[in-house]
Amino acid sequence: MLRPNILFLLIDCLRADALFGANRGSRTPTLDRLVQAGVSCTQAVSSASSTTPCVASLLTGTYSFVHGIRSIFGLKLNPTVPTLVETLRTAGYQTRAEVSGPLFPETGLDRGFDQYHFREGGAYLSTSWGADLRHRLQKNEFRAPWFLFLHLWELHHHRHILPNFSTRTHGRNRYERALSSLDSELATLIAALPANTLVVIHGDHGERVVKTDFQYRLYRLYRDLLGRTTMKREGHEMDISEDLIRVPLVFTSANDTSHASLRAGARVSQLVRQVDALPTLLDLAGAPVPTTIHGRSLVPALHQETPLGIEAYLEAFLRIRSDPRDRRVGWRTEDWKYVYAPQNPRLGEELYHVSSDPRERHNVAGQQPDVVAMLRQRIEAIQHGPIAPNPGQVMTPEEQAQIEKRLIELGYM
Repeated sequence: MLRPNILFLLIDCLRADALFGANRGSRTPTLDRLVQAGVSCTQAVSSASSTTPCVASLLTGTYSFVHGIRSIFGLKLNPTVPTLVETLRTAGYQTRAEVSGPLFPETGLDRGFDQYHFREGGAYLSTSWGADLRHRLQKNEFRAPWFLFLHLWELHHHRHILPNFSTRTHGRNRYERALSSLDSELATLIAALPANTLVVIHGDHGERVVKTDFQYRLYRLYRDLLGRTTMKREGHEMDISEDLIRVPLVFTSANDTSHASLRAGARVSQLVRQVDALPTLLDLAGAPVPTTIHGRSLVPALHQETPLGIEAYLEAFLRIRSDPRDRRVGWRTEDWKYVYAPQNPRLGEELYHVSSDPRERHNVAGQQPDVVAMLRQRIEAIQHGPIAPNPGQVMTPEEQAQIEKRLIELGYM
């Protein structure tokens, strides 16, 4: 078996409807072509709503109560949990990461990478860093087979928009224009990839977006004058609403010869999870899949229509620091989503029939006690299941001070 190179394209804040929505405002010919060349999971959900715990779930195939990273501050990766990168490296892959935002090496997410390059804010694909990366790919400087984990920051607030993309022609708001701008840069990156490269497109979590420039100016006016607003703010607050957990997951080819077994243009419209990426990639790479994970391989569904029957555990903290009183957990099925705060009953329970109420406008927890009891039981069952939970490894005071300084610079704190 010729093992593929793997480019894992993690676009921070990429919403599912930015790729699959019927009313998209961005112009994304590069991403559209990649979607048409591969299989798209249109109902994928992230495990949380902030970058660090989501990436930890992605790289370990486990939920946060096992991998140990519950929020973006204070805890690091459980050292006993095997990672995707370690398994690929053992299988002969050269492993590299190009990351930004809060994915600091102090989190432990660098484990298993031959090279883990953390770049400060402002290093976008349109800068000299991006040009250098494209040059190295064009010159085949990476030893095959390779795995490149590429984390892109262009969509994150305040949005990076090239001058030629700052008009309404390229989107109704700054988020859509930033995606149009990024797509233009992705064109040259994808063109630089060698043959036999599998490309995975994913969002770490979603994003709340004010839909038009006028609404955004109104939101900013209320926020700046009154210090608060009843409008849901832009960004990704620490909760698990559909806006923040619905993300794209696409397995595709860099060229026409890669992975002919993928059903070009096919869509998997069943619920899948972020934790399913690890076993799926290891399956596609011909590497062994760990047994002590929560995810399962999606390869059967990538090759032909296959019933999956997957349900998802969700968790988020309402603040940057992982205060147990702010912890929200949830369970997502094809039809239902249940959310509650285990250590703060005053926050109440939420139950939404998301298949008919995707915007979560009608909390029916009081009308559906049997569904609430069933989904809460599933949460408790997985938390006390065969995979042992881990309280998380606490960072040293020096590590916490360094990360706090960086998070302030990024606008998180």
